Amino acid sequence: MTVSLELLSRGPSRPDLLEDLVADESGLAATLARWAVPAPAAVAPDPETGLPGSEVVAVVLARGAAAVVDVAPGLAGAGPAVDHLVDLLAVAAHSGVGFGSGLVPRCADAGQVWALLAGAVAAMTGGDVRAALAAPDPDALLALPRAAREAIRDVVTCVIVPSRDVDEVSADLASAHLP
Repeated sequence: MTVSLELLSRGPSRPDLLEDLVADESGLAATLARWAVPAPAAVAPDPETGLPGSEVVAVVLARGAAAVVDVAPGLAGAGPAVDHLVDLLAVAAHSGVGFGSGLVPRCADAGQVWALLAGAVAAMTGGDVRAALAAPDPDALLALPRAAREAIRDVVTCVIVPSRDVDEVSADLASAHLP
C-alpha cells in the first residue's frame, strides 16, 4: 500500500470555489458552520463610499471573524467606491488569518459574484484588481488548481444573495463550467 506523504500534512479540506458559496441571510450561519467558520460580523458602510472602511474590516478579520459587506457601490462602476472595494479585497487577501476570516459580500447576481472572485485572485497575486472586477473570466477561475480555488475562499468566504435568488445565482454559477 502506498501512502502519499503530501496528504499527511494537509488539514481538513476547505470548500472548493463554488461549493456552498451562495447563501441567503437566514442560511448563512448553517453554510458557514459546515466549514467551522465563526459567526460573521456585519460591517457598517462609510456614508461617503457606501462601503465599510478598510481599517474596520481589518479589525474584524484580525479577530478571526468573516466581514459581511455590501459591495454593490464598489461594483457599480468607477470612482472612489471602486477604489475602496479594491482596498477591501487587498485587506482580505493579505489578512493572513486563514480560512473563514474573509469577506462575506452581499451580491445581487452571478455576475457580481464572478467579479468578486476575480478581484480576489487579482488581490492575492498582485494583479489589476480594477480590471478583474470589470471583466471577470469564469473559465480562468474554474481552470485554477484546486488549492488556488480553495485559497480564493480565504478572501471571499461566502456570498449573500436575496433568498428569492439563491437557486438562480447558484445555477448561473454552476452553468459556467458546463459544456
